Formats: sequence, structure tokens, C-alpha cells
Amino acid sequence: MPAFSCLFIVSVARYAQGVSKRKSIVGLVTKVIRYLWLLLWWLLLPQAIASVESDNLEGIRSETVGGDIQPERPKSFQRVTRLDSSIRSDMRYASDQNFVGRPIAGYLAPVCYLANPAALALVEVHQGLLAQGYGLIVFDCYRPERATNDFVQWALTREAAQKTHYFPRTDKSELFAKGYIARHSGHSRGATVDVGLYRLQFDPAAASGKASNGVCRRRFAEDRAAGLLDFGSDYDCFDRLSQTAHPDLSEVAKQNRQRLVNAMAAKGFVNYDQEWWHFTFQPEPYPTVYFDFPITED
Repeated sequence: MPAFSCLFIVSVARYAQGVSKRKSIVGLVTKVIRYLWLLLWWLLLPQAIASVESDNLEGIRSETVGGDIQPERPKSFQRVTRLDSSIRSDMRYASDQNFVGRPIAGYLAPVCYLANPAALALVEVHQGLLAQGYGLIVFDCYRPERATNDFVQWALTREAAQKTHYFPRTDKSELFAKGYIARHSGHSRGATVDVGLYRLQFDPAAASGKASNGVCRRRFAEDRAAGLLDFGSDYDCFDRLSQTAHPDLSEVAKQNRQRLVNAMAAKGFVNYDQEWWHFTFQPEPYPTVYFDFPITED
């Protein structure tokens, strides 16, 4: 009997030892598999993110400013006036008719480009206005990042030759704080546009009108002669008068601003309430991408 008991005890001990070893092995294998999954996830995650970004953004990213290689314009950007040639264009940053007083970096031609959805929507706005006797004129559309950088560098200098015409009541040192100049611009995402309105039929009375008292009226006579509507201030006026709903405007200017806001809103464009001319198409096709390809003819 004692011999049998000893044998039984030894057998149970060996079995328990075997079970313990099997549990240890199973535990070890489980840990190895878990670590392998973590390693695989760590290796594949960047590729998965890159794949999603490629699908959504055509592999486009904010390009480095400078260097010999110029970033190319994506095929998803349209030249607006090729979609409808009756949209007028007065791209001020490609000339010296702007608050800096010279052509801005990246504007190699006076051409309006927008991401395709925004471009098509803008054409719809214009076509709707034609039935009312008006049309759109574009002052700025897509803006390269290098142009925004050019604005920033200019803002950090003391140069202010255009102050009287563009920011007579605003100190240049306040342009950042008041939001007139920023280190990044929604224009560089390809869905923001600066626009005004023109009359289809020439109106001699409007063309010969006199500017009301106010700031930023340098181009009043020139713009009226060209058929542009009076919005109470020139384009790119860095002043509270540019606020879309500013109360100190003529009734004509108020009506013109409201007409523009209504027409743009009907096709998905949201006005920036500090600038009557500034609109962004929603939803933006590229809400997190700042492009830097130069503006050229082709």
C-alpha cells in the first residue's frame, strides 16, 4: 500500500509538472503572438495612413518653398475663366495694384485657379447672377504658400508706401493682431476666393458717381468706369469698413454686399464677415493641405 501511494503521488506530481509546463508554453506563445501583432501594426500603420492620404489628397502635400524644383499644379485644379469666359478677372497680386505695391511671389500670371468643386460652384454663382444683370469679377483665388510668406515678410518690415490707400486707420504693426495678414491663408487650400460684382449693362450714372466720404476709395472712379458695383470700400481695405455688415455704409453699398453674400451662399460659399469680398466654399476639398505651386498661364 505505501508503495502504491508513493507511485500515485509521483504520478500526480509529474502530471502537475506537465500541466504547469504546458501553461507556461501556452503563455509564452500567447505573448509572442501578441508582440508580433503589435510589431505588425506598428510597421503597417504609417503605410495605411499614407494610403488614406493618397486616396483623399492625391498624394499632395504642402510643398517646400524655394529650391529649383517647382511643385506642379494638381489636375484637380481648374482655371475658372476657361469654365466660363464671362467671369471677369482682375488678379491684383500679379501686379503692383495691391497693399505691398509690387507683384507678389508665386503670381507669375494673372490667372484664377480653384479646386474643381469650388470652381464649378463659382461658375454656378456667376450664371445665376447673369439672369439678374450682374456678373462676377475675381480679385484673388488660389494663393501659393510662398505668396503668404511674402506678405508675412513684408509685414515684418517698416515699408508702408501703400498705407494711405489700403490701411490708413490701421497701424502696420497691428495687421497680424487684427487678422488682416496671417502666417497661413485659406486661399492656399484652393477653395477660397475674393470676388466682386459688375453690371452687364453699362450705367453712365453709376460710372460718373462721386465717392462718398470714407477710406480706401483710391480706385473708386476706375472701378465705376469699369462697371464694378460700389461696395463701400475698395478691395483689400484693411479697415473696419470692410466688415460685411458694417453699419456706416450707403444704402447702395449695403444692398450690393447683401446681393453678393446671398448669391455666393446659395452655392455653398461662406463669407468671412471681416471682409465683404472673401468667401470659402464648403465643404473644402482640401481642408488641411496648403499648396504652393506657382500661378502660371498653363
